[in-house]
Amino acid sequence: MGEIKRGAILNYILLALQIGIPLALTPYIMESLGAAEYGVYMLASTIMVRLYMSDLGRTTTTKFLSEYLGKGDKEGAARFLGNITVLYGIIGAGILMLGLGIYPWLGDIFSSFSEEELRTYRVLYLLTLVNAAIMFPARSLAGVADARQRFTVPGIIAVASAATNGLGTVLLLWLGLRSTGLILLSIGTGIMALLCNMAYCFIGLRARICLRGWSSTICKGIFIFSFWMFLNQLINMLNAGTGNYIVAMTQGPTAAGVYTNGLMIYGHYFLLAGVLSALFLPRVVRMVVRGASAEQQTDAMVRLGRAQLMILGGALLVLLCYGREFFRLWIGHIPGADADTSYHICLCLIIPQTFALVQALGWQISQARDALRQRVLITGFNSLLFIIVSYFVCLHAGIRAQAVWAAASILIQLGMLNLIHYRGLGLQIWRFYRETFRRSLPCIITMGGMGMCLRHLLPANSPAMLAIGILLALLLYIPAVYYLYATAEERKLLRDLIPSRKA
Repeated sequence: MGEIKRGAILNYILLALQIGIPLALTPYIMESLGAAEYGVYMLASTIMVRLYMSDLGRTTTTKFLSEYLGKGDKEGAARFLGNITVLYGIIGAGILMLGLGIYPWLGDIFSSFSEEELRTYRVLYLLTLVNAAIMFPARSLAGVADARQRFTVPGIIAVASAATNGLGTVLLLWLGLRSTGLILLSIGTGIMALLCNMAYCFIGLRARICLRGWSSTICKGIFIFSFWMFLNQLINMLNAGTGNYIVAMTQGPTAAGVYTNGLMIYGHYFLLAGVLSALFLPRVVRMVVRGASAEQQTDAMVRLGRAQLMILGGALLVLLCYGREFFRLWIGHIPGADADTSYHICLCLIIPQTFALVQALGWQISQARDALRQRVLITGFNSLLFIIVSYFVCLHAGIRAQAVWAAASILIQLGMLNLIHYRGLGLQIWRFYRETFRRSLPCIITMGGMGMCLRHLLPANSPAMLAIGILLALLLYIPAVYYLYATAEERKLLRDLIPSRKA
């Protein structure tokens, strides 16, 4: 079994833990902390989640180191690792200073918080700020294994870290510790995972780092790429992650917790889409270095896009059939949770984002071809528009209207990105959508009818019935996709994934 296949399997195991553990523990955490402190805790946790999802330093290392390894330049790779460690250490210190500068203004930003809520948030803010400053230089070195397409050991480390964090959360709450203890646990397990990854890179993979090989040319390339990457990640955080902050500013921490619960499921959906695309960045970089044409890059986008659509389609079917019942059973019994509003927020974010997630490889191609500037400038404008309008929408029309505006903003940004892919990169976007969604209509009609019948015949009025309904929906979805959507070549690939009796 190849590294990419093993990496994909481990990533899906990790994904199951990242989705299953929060879903199982959220009601317990809400009941233990209370609706208000839970909202404050989730605001602080959002910063950490976005930091882990951004993978800024790791992505930069993967991109540049893949280029050096593709050219066989081992000395250049060692100098690059030394330069990026120093540069990202400086950036981490800058983030720490900037965060400390914002700290005195937290009371003005979250004026709707009570004194106790603000006191708790200040402590959590400082902890996550220090963690961010440490993570920047350390996470850049964790990308060595990705660049060498060694995914097995990092995958095992990530799975162990997620499981430890979940078990530790249960233990801390049972001992009576509150939000501060939970944040410290997340920070501790994250740092341990990074240390293990670094040990594997330098001991297991024998990576070399040259701290005395300072090069202004290398640092300039790293800085320019990282600058636009950072702005892009910041924009993504503003688009998806500021909704709950705006709700906290205008409606208070309890409403922010309601919004965050919908945002949490959206984040899991985002992670589901990222499992495959993250594994392909080194391969895309090598394609670009070897001079692959725009047509060949579009072909790769179509192949991955169709695979993404098959995976996301199953999740979307379950959400449409049993999403409302899931939210009601999950958190509906907790005072102040407002499960129906959380489901509305989740649905508004996920449906339009699906069209963007199926073309995730376009983002990898933009990185490989150093074409981030236009993307960042256009999406930055959209992000500012989103924030400004969101504040007034949420203030005057409530969080449900805010979610509808967030959905519209996602579609506006997608249109802008497609212009960049088409005009700036020469990718055949119209062919991509035509071939990716080819044969999808019969599958959508069939599954829509089956989903309505299933929901009517099998109402999810208990956790057991919900689990049975979700399982049946997926069992119906798999053959429908296989026979109605997948091409002959894709069917062969799917069959190859199933171990034969001879093997």
